[in-house]
Amino acid sequence: INSYAFYGCSSLTSVVIPDSVTSIGMYAFRGCSTLTSVVIPNSVTSIGEYAFSGCSSLTIVVIPNSVTSIGGSVFSGCNSLTSVEIGDSVTSIGNYAFYNCSSLTSVVIPNSVTSIGDKAFYNCDSLTEIVIPDSVTRIGNYAFSGCNSLTSVVIGNSVTSIGGDAFYDCDGLTNVTIGDSVTSIEAFAFYDCWSLTSVYYLGTKAEWATISIGSYNYKLTDATRYYYSETKPTVSGNYWHYVDGIVTVW
Repeated sequence: INSYAFYGCSSLTSVVIPDSVTSIGMYAFRGCSTLTSVVIPNSVTSIGEYAFSGCSSLTIVVIPNSVTSIGGSVFSGCNSLTSVEIGDSVTSIGNYAFYNCSSLTSVVIPNSVTSIGDKAFYNCDSLTEIVIPDSVTRIGNYAFSGCNSLTSVVIGNSVTSIGGDAFYDCDGLTNVTIGDSVTSIEAFAFYDCWSLTSVYYLGTKAEWATISIGSYNYKLTDATRYYYSETKPTVSGNYWHYVDGIVTVW
């Protein structure tokens, strides 16, 4: 499907893409404001930038396992989108991919994803929980900024860098679990996270002290911090472990 193929077809309500299609071009369905459903077949391997941007009536999207990357701004401004299923072959979520998807309540990021781009989920203010898998190494700038219904975040064990303003203005965020591979948390990453009270770190106090933490992350540094321990500690301090996959304080 070529770039701009159905650009601005504002009365288009439904599309079935046949199995012969391997790519959806840039801006292919941008501005199809009454499009409510789309079935992307397993033959599709690439979706161009802005392909479904501004499809403000689109409610559910299933990205098949054949797709390897979600380009920049592909679903930006799809403000009726409530659920996204991302296939197990996707390795990257591009900049602005789900920007301003304000109704998005559920998204599962598969273990194949290694990077989450800048502002990828910016202003997805209906998201309540996010798990960033161990495969991800970097969370982009402003990646989840403005997700003010977000209450809990689990950051996988391979993330080394949390970008600037990554969780800026997530004022409903109460707790965050951070893997011990993190070496830097950039400025403003947790700025204005007014409800943040608990940080569960998957490492020791000495390891936490080596992390480079940028300015204006005082809600993160002021929160009660718990360090991981497989067995019940014999020394004083705040410690946690997993019980059936649930964070539990000793």
